Order: sequence, then C-alpha cells, then structure tokens
Amino acid sequence: MRRFQIAIVGGGPAGSSTALHLVRACGVDPQSVVVLDKQRHPRDKPCGGAVSTWGLEALAKIGLRDASRSRPMLGLSLVEGRERGTTRGSLGVIVRRDEFDAALLEASRRDGVEVRDGEGLVSLTSEPNGWTLGTTRETISAKIVCACDGAGSTVRKLLGLHEPARKGHLYVTDTPPMNADGPVLSGLCEFDFTPVAERVDGYYWDFPTPSPMGGDETWVNRGIYHANLSEARGRAVKASLARSLSARGLSIDDVTLRPFSTRPLVPDSVFMHRGVMLVGEAAGIDRSTGEGIAQAILYGEIAARHAARADVSGYDREVRASRVVRHLRQSAWLARHVYAPHGRAFRKLLLRSEHARDAGIRWYCGDALGGRAKVTLLGRLVFEAIRA
Repeated sequence: MRRFQIAIVGGGPAGSSTALHLVRACGVDPQSVVVLDKQRHPRDKPCGGAVSTWGLEALAKIGLRDASRSRPMLGLSLVEGRERGTTRGSLGVIVRRDEFDAALLEASRRDGVEVRDGEGLVSLTSEPNGWTLGTTRETISAKIVCACDGAGSTVRKLLGLHEPARKGHLYVTDTPPMNADGPVLSGLCEFDFTPVAERVDGYYWDFPTPSPMGGDETWVNRGIYHANLSEARGRAVKASLARSLSARGLSIDDVTLRPFSTRPLVPDSVFMHRGVMLVGEAAGIDRSTGEGIAQAILYGEIAARHAARADVSGYDREVRASRVVRHLRQSAWLARHVYAPHGRAFRKLLLRSEHARDAGIRWYCGDALGGRAKVTLLGRLVFEAIRA
C-alpha cells in the first residue's frame, strides 16, 4: 500500500491551491502529497470563470501569475428592466476553467506532487493513524485527507454529510460577440436582475471570455444563476434565460447550454468532519453570485497550513474566523435579501448609486468596508426602500 502524509481529493482550484501552498508556502516534501481527481485534465468545466483580484493575489504570493488565457474584468454594468448603472474598476479576470484548472494542477505536478487525474475515490475508511482510501486503481493510505472535490463531493457522501441548503443552479453558454456586446468587449461584466421578476433568485450575466477555439479572439460567456432560495422550477429558470438571450438577439435553440450546480455556504455549513478538512466548494461558496474560484484558492491556503503541521484540529476554528468565510456569510445574507420579493430596494440601490457599486466592487475583491461606508450604504438603502 502506498503511504502519503496528505491526500487531496479533487484537482480543481481548491485541490491545486492546497497542494501548491503546501509545497511553496509551507515547505512540505511534495512526494508526501497525492492529488486524486476522477477526471483527466484538461476537462470540460461549465462555469462563468470569474476569478477576483483576491484570488489572483493569493496565487501571486506563491509565484503563479497569468496561469492561463484570461480577459480582464474592468467594471460592472447592472441592469433591471430599462434601468442601468455602470461603474469602472478592476475586479479580476475571466478564465476558461479547463485551461485554468489544468494549468494549476500541472504546476503542482511540476513541483513534485503526485497528481493522479483519472483516478477517483471510491471508499474512505478511518484508521488509528489516518485514513485508507480506495481508488479506482488501488488502495492508498494518508494521515490527513483534504476534501476539495466540489459541489458533488464524493468525500461528503462517504462521510454521510447531509446538505445544509439547496444547491444553486446555473446554465452557461459561450457565443461569438453580437452587435450589442460592445460594453462587454470593453471589459464590463453585465449582471441583469430582470429575471428576479420572473421567479428566478439571481441574475442573467454576460462576461468577456477567451475564445473556446483558442487564439486572441474574445467571446461572450452568457448564463443565468438561480440561488434556489425559493421553489422556482427549473423550467422557469430556463424560460427566463430564453427571454434574456432573445433580448440580445440570440435564440436559446441555437446555443449549447451546459447546466451545473453550486454548493453555497450557509450558517449550517460544515468545514471539518471526523478529522477531514472540507476545502472550497465541498464546504461552501458564494451564494449571492454562485462563484467560488477565488474562495477555493483562499480556502486552500488555510487548509495547507494545518495539513503541513499534521494537526488539523484548529482548521475549523481558523476557517470560521477567516476573512473569506466572513465574506461568504455576508454573501449568504445578501442573497436572501437582494433576490427576495422585498429586495427591490437593494437592487435599486445598486442600480442608482455609484457609491454602492464601487463598494460592491471593493467587497467582491475582498476589501473590508469601513464604518463610514456602511453607514452611507445603510442611509441610501433606507432612502430607496422609502421610494420603493
């Protein structure tokens, strides 16, 4: 039986970040680390591909810059009906997940980590000195297990963990740019709240993205996010997407839709169970946006510190107190209010206030908002509530 100090289940951004931080930041012997992923990379990964500057800065600290092709997010444009509010500001980049994930995993492999893509986990047994992991190829052992295997986490299922909340649902597609996509091609990310009136707990989006065909051409990544806070049926989400696409000159019948789900972080989310650290989306990601790449990278940085010490007892406490989890809890609160029937005042605040949009950009990038900014936002929110 092959023996490792640390087994990382999942080779996405959470798993690669954990492995890279173990080796580059914590000085762990790479040969003591194994990464298991049931799929071979590069693999298709439906996703909007947004990585905030928060996540990019964490990667830069361990020497990873420009890991793959990307397009800058240079501002946001918020829409609801005929109303629009636009603010410029650097938010991060849009990547193609197949290329981005493969690049991070390959960096781990070059560092000497044993990367086993195409080898999935099938069993997980607790032992006196660690864990025995049965894979689709063999049986290995590890003292520490990091569950980095996303929304459909096999580790969670093997541990018998229940889901603390309904998962978010998304549809995504990529198209060549249309005539009305000039703002998106200039770097703006468009978020359209119009679907909220159509029983969708979320938004429609248009993002600039590298062409899936390769090269320097910019395409548009389009999709719809439903936070699944209510009982809206999937067909209602798809119908809203069809209307959003039609408003932009596209037919839903002419595009290839890729569905996927997200696991949100909520107050009942679990970060550690029976000594296994849950990292990234296996624990929970952003409920208001459905995004989680940057958060997965930040989770991995924390998990690596505890795995390197061979003592994971403090992981739950540290991750709960971390800025990234505080941010995700705020996001869960915002989702319940912005997308709710009473959330019109929140949306109008974002549409009509340059200050609110600027604060939103800074918050999205991980900045802590000061007391004065919060008081100003609260005052303007009350004003919009009165108007509503």
